[in-house]
Amino acid sequence: MEYQNNGNTLQSDGTISTTVIDWDEFRKHAKVGDTIREPSKTLRIYEKAYELTASGQHFVVHIYAQCPLAPKTRAADS
Repeated sequence: MEYQNNGNTLQSDGTISTTVIDWDEFRKHAKVGDTIREPSKTLRIYEKAYELTASGQHFVVHIYAQCPLAPKTRAADS
């Protein structure tokens, strides 16, 4: 799936639709291998990690992305 921040356009399986999603929805639907396109750069998600909160009642979802040609660094941590 491809995410674009200009116009909130989502593309999946060749079908393009425009919708607005918040960061919580993004973290739920984003998958390893997805592409994030911004006007100045393109990132690819390479890791999605779940962390249990201190209370043990909720999870925090971390999304890690990088430019496809760059070495792996934790570029996007939410």
